[in-house]
Amino acid sequence: MEPKDVQEPRDIAARRLSMIIEQYVGARKRRYDFVSTDQAARVIRRILKPADPALSDRKLDDMVAALAVKNGLAVVFDRGVRAPTDAAEADLNRKEPTMRAPTETPDVAGAVDAILAAQATPLSQITPLSMRAVISLLRERTGTKRSDADLEGLIAKKAAVLDVHLSRNG
Repeated sequence: MEPKDVQEPRDIAARRLSMIIEQYVGARKRRYDFVSTDQAARVIRRILKPADPALSDRKLDDMVAALAVKNGLAVVFDRGVRAPTDAAEADLNRKEPTMRAPTETPDVAGAVDAILAAQATPLSQITPLSMRAVISLLRERTGTKRSDADLEGLIAKKAAVLDVHLSRNG
């Protein structure tokens, strides 16, 4: 008869996996606000190596996602998005998140400055442009896909610095 305090190897492996996932999610929570299932799986599998080959990708993704959501992190289900190359393995050692906002080629801030500089003339102060008009002009000039709220914040900050007054309506 086996003593009760001896644990099954399966239980030990499950607890070890759970601890590794907790450590990974905890580390992501301190630096970022999301977890990539692809990156998490690669890191966790590298730590586990041959320990649990029976663990399916789907089950691992579900475990990581459940703990990430419990910790208030967004989950990016991106398995299979990257090519499985050696470069992807080298990518694990980066200190920055794998998800980045697309870089915007037009100089939106510069375009805002140009539009507002034109509004800084004494004649334009008689009938100031509206925030909507500036956003519309900005979209025409730069083709930006940024949200109206984001653009409004940028415009408001620049207008305050340049002491340009914009109307809120129309």
